[in-house]
Amino acid sequence: MNWKDVRNKYINTWILFEAIEAHSEDGKRIVERISVIDSFDESKDALVSYKEIKKKNPERELYVANTKKESLEILERKWLGIRR
Repeated sequence: MNWKDVRNKYINTWILFEAIEAHSEDGKRIVERISVIDSFDESKDALVSYKEIKKKNPERELYVANTKKESLEILERKWLGIRR
């Protein structure tokens, strides 16, 4: 699915999704294909689910977003320092 398809299917809701096809461009992550894992009424529930899945599978590219946004904008962060 692309973001437009997701917005049409999941109207004004929070979704947890995995980026199936994505690339980086100008400090942003451009997601072309999405696999929706679950939908939620509350953002906190989506984030709890995100943490559980990410802990078991840290290599997966997961995101939480609200479908009321017309475009999907994901800014990349640069991690500095030591991670424990």
